[in-house]
Amino acid sequence: MFNVTSRWSTGLLLLTPSVVTYAEGARIEYQVPTGFSEVEQDKSMQFLATLDGRPLPGTVNWSAQNNRLTFDETLYRQNGVSAEQIVLLNKVLGQIPYAVCPNGCDYTVSGQTVSLDKVKQSLTITDGNQRYVQPQTMMGFIHNQSLDVRTASNEYRAVSTYGQGYLGLPAQSYAYLNWYYNDSKNFDTQTIDRGVSTWYLQKNFATTYLRSGRQDSRDNAAGSIGTSLNPSFDQFVTLGSQDNLKRDNQSTGKMVLFAIADGDYEFYREGRLIRRLPAVIGRNEIDYNQLPGGFYSVEVRLVNHSGQVVSTENQQIANLNYGDGSGWYLTLGNELDTQKSILNAGANFQTNWFAASSTLLKSAGTAWAMEHNLTRPMQSADVEITPTVGVMAGEKRVGGYANLSAGNQQLGRLTASQYQNTSVSEFYRSSNSTSLGYSRQFGPTRQGYNYSRYANSERHQWQSNWNWRGNGVWAVISTGVQKGGYNNSSNNYGLYLNTTIMLDRSTGTLNAAYSKGKLHVGGSYSREFEDSTGTSYAGVDFSEIGRSNAVGLNARRSGTRGDASLRLGVDDQITSSSFNYNGMLAASKDGVTLGRTSPNGTAMLVTTPKLGDTQYGFKVEGNPVGGNGTYAVPMDSYQDVTFARAQAVDAGIDMNIRLLANVARAHPGQLYPVKAEVELNLLYNGFLVDSRGRPVSGTVNETGDTVYPNGLFSVASTTLIKEITVTGKQGRYRCDLKQPKDRRYLCVAG
Repeated sequence: MFNVTSRWSTGLLLLTPSVVTYAEGARIEYQVPTGFSEVEQDKSMQFLATLDGRPLPGTVNWSAQNNRLTFDETLYRQNGVSAEQIVLLNKVLGQIPYAVCPNGCDYTVSGQTVSLDKVKQSLTITDGNQRYVQPQTMMGFIHNQSLDVRTASNEYRAVSTYGQGYLGLPAQSYAYLNWYYNDSKNFDTQTIDRGVSTWYLQKNFATTYLRSGRQDSRDNAAGSIGTSLNPSFDQFVTLGSQDNLKRDNQSTGKMVLFAIADGDYEFYREGRLIRRLPAVIGRNEIDYNQLPGGFYSVEVRLVNHSGQVVSTENQQIANLNYGDGSGWYLTLGNELDTQKSILNAGANFQTNWFAASSTLLKSAGTAWAMEHNLTRPMQSADVEITPTVGVMAGEKRVGGYANLSAGNQQLGRLTASQYQNTSVSEFYRSSNSTSLGYSRQFGPTRQGYNYSRYANSERHQWQSNWNWRGNGVWAVISTGVQKGGYNNSSNNYGLYLNTTIMLDRSTGTLNAAYSKGKLHVGGSYSREFEDSTGTSYAGVDFSEIGRSNAVGLNARRSGTRGDASLRLGVDDQITSSSFNYNGMLAASKDGVTLGRTSPNGTAMLVTTPKLGDTQYGFKVEGNPVGGNGTYAVPMDSYQDVTFARAQAVDAGIDMNIRLLANVARAHPGQLYPVKAEVELNLLYNGFLVDSRGRPVSGTVNETGDTVYPNGLFSVASTTLIKEITVTGKQGRYRCDLKQPKDRRYLCVAG
């Protein structure tokens, strides 16, 4: 439950139950707060409960009188809860040490695993012998789509679109499809690349899963890979453990690219465009969570708004989560490029001392490859150290790698990696690479150095980031120098300066870069407009490179139905335009709607009530929703959500929001209907005056509130009030509450 009012303070007081416990001779007494009765306290804490993944038909309540958690047995029996389950619940609930658990605790009671969360007001009870829960699933469809269109008057046109579809099926099954389409035309050259890169059908069992179809490693989720060896399959069948599905997909690093023109970075992997990301003059930081997971090389092209390729460089991406999670898998299939039959087996496991991952590839012929890595997080004094070592071998050679991450807030952070002789098999072709990075905070300034070497490319970067805040202004200044990486000339260095200044909801930037004897200057100004259902941005950008000037107008919207942006500009007498959209289409028997992208293919279908003529909105799990509608809200897969988190966005409206989700093991392709319970607390106060400015007094007919002789009034309501009627000695008046001036509301006789 989420409450944005001051009632939280009262709720926190009510968390204190009346019970006496003893610990090592000390006597601790929990009493009912002053001004509250035990009966009131009994009703203050209600928990939404699940038993073995199935929601229970009524809440579980804390009873101070009985000194235990209780439930309505009659209600449970009438809704299909068996007698054996009721006996089990009584046994477990009576042994939960509720009083000594401040915010939430995990217990093992009578062979049951119990998770109690007082903040989210949820209670989960599962059989301690069953590590996995099989949720009920039904038909559902979730599709993520991305569209990017670029045009210019010099006969440049580029259309890039891709999608991910999740078809939810009964019996814990789902189908997955990944497709793409890229069409680029520049003068008399046109390139079209399209296809269905990945598709499969998956069935989840209690402890394992079975998957069959086609898998392209270029479609991997960011950071989800635990070993460098990661083949693509034209046809395959995989049997794996459920633990293998719960891997962490978070980012594993960042890369800094140096740009000498505004435009876009295009990332090509094995000839296929996999991502297009915006670029500004100077420093650009690319988070690895925007790129596919794995260890691979990419060609990075900097393309300006007119479609001209400004620069090209090769980079090695190591987007790997070494030692993340536990699990195993076994795959039989045909390798995508060679069409050879291969066996692929892998396992990940963790102990209290280290985490390890292993994988094996073996074809029907002589080709084979294997990899083993070991990660050992440790701490020496206040320094966190995480080394990783890996060994690779195949029919060609033996290789390996080493990674190190170490540091703390005082000493700074050091990262280093070396990949040597990693092209061990025909199944895996890769070049040696080296990287080194160090950064440290000096007061408001962070200094950093990065070095990377890959194939014939070598790059040095030094950068300094300075942050300043004061009087509502936030300034960020980045300076740096780069040698190598972005061209092969002898004059292979560049300087950059990036300045960002933020005041209230306005942001201004000034960027400069010096390369090949030329000064490149650019900048932008944007204004943010936040409303109840999202955020809009409008701005202007410019750049000057020698005698070439460019200017553009841009707008962006991040709302309930996805994210969209539009830019119109003129670059050296060449007009250009671009449009981008990212969102989700969700459909089930409960409705069809659009939403923001769901990377895990799971979503809640949130329905909000109509509250009179009040226009309102709030955020659910960080995503905006509006009033009187149905909205798709993305969520993580294979997670439990009892109460969805809600956040008010309108400071002028006091809201009580309750979202009972009742989601157990969120499954890909599934849409979970959630009805929002929303209460508005609107307070109208000020002075009522007539057209001559004289006070109006009397009684408000709609609410019975008193309007004092000086016109002072105060009316509380749960819905929007446009007008009230006041009757008094002066007569009857209609008062407009929509547009006050200096807290004075105009009233008209009649």
